[in-house]
Amino acid sequence: MKQLIIAITLLILGACNAQEVPITSSHISETIIDTPQVFLPGIVSMDESTQFDLVFAPDNKTIYFTRRKGEEKQRIYYATYSEEKGWSTPEITSFSTDRDEYPNLTPDGSTLYFGSERAIEGRPNLGNFDTNVWMTKKSDEGWSSPSPLSPTINYVQAEGEQWPVSNENHFHTVDGETFYLCTQRPGTEGIDLYQTTKTESGFSEPQPLAATINTEKYWEYAPKLSPDGNYLFFQSYGRPDTQGGDDIYVSKRGADGQWQQAQPLGAMINTGQNECPTGMTWDGNFFFFTRDEPSPEGDYGGISKVYFISMEALMLDQLFEQ
Repeated sequence: MKQLIIAITLLILGACNAQEVPITSSHISETIIDTPQVFLPGIVSMDESTQFDLVFAPDNKTIYFTRRKGEEKQRIYYATYSEEKGWSTPEITSFSTDRDEYPNLTPDGSTLYFGSERAIEGRPNLGNFDTNVWMTKKSDEGWSSPSPLSPTINYVQAEGEQWPVSNENHFHTVDGETFYLCTQRPGTEGIDLYQTTKTESGFSEPQPLAATINTEKYWEYAPKLSPDGNYLFFQSYGRPDTQGGDDIYVSKRGADGQWQQAQPLGAMINTGQNECPTGMTWDGNFFFFTRDEPSPEGDYGGISKVYFISMEALMLDQLFEQ
């Protein structure tokens, strides 16, 4: 009996220790990256295709991202890391069978949300271009067949509506309960950021974020939260403090829980090209974003690559000191 008790105790302790294995991103870099670097050139960031919206699984050892080759429809790819072989060659995910983009994972890695042009059964698109949010769940057998979110989230274009009205594709969360999306609802002036809460029956009606983030004149899209939920990054175009093209902005959650006035990340991240936040490693050590590669003439060359930098190099606290 004593030996049985000891064995059970060791099993319990072993299980506890297994659960306490810390999330690490040392396989990405063991040193601080204080200037933006191209992420996995020749594996993820390619010269002959465009890559965007890269996210990590909870262990930081599986990545999902969107890739478009030439005139082909973009698909969602994945790659995995092992100590023995490093990063694998990216492959198209089993569920990505149409024009799919912007993967976002729940913090437990069990559900993946993504934007897709695929048609929703019984809800035909009557406008010129429409995307909606779909979801797939992971099991021991792999990813499930995707299903669309409810009409509360997914509007479908009515006759005569033009992009970007009623387009939904980003759907981001770091706690599995509160989700952030971007869309232009019918009757509004542009793309804004919205917040919705997961309920027993689906999701609550999305509510626009405060004027510290959303503006009447400019578009806001591509919301990404830091893993602790204290910073909200997003993309915006044409603001007076722009470096040119689309730039990345960030807001900090105040002590009252409200989002403070959004600030541009600055010239180290924002350039005359288009930049877009894609996410962070789940330990909060590295920030990822995309940047367009300019053509020889200096304008958009049709290719974007994934970049990364240490979060501490962004010096976010200094942006919100005043």
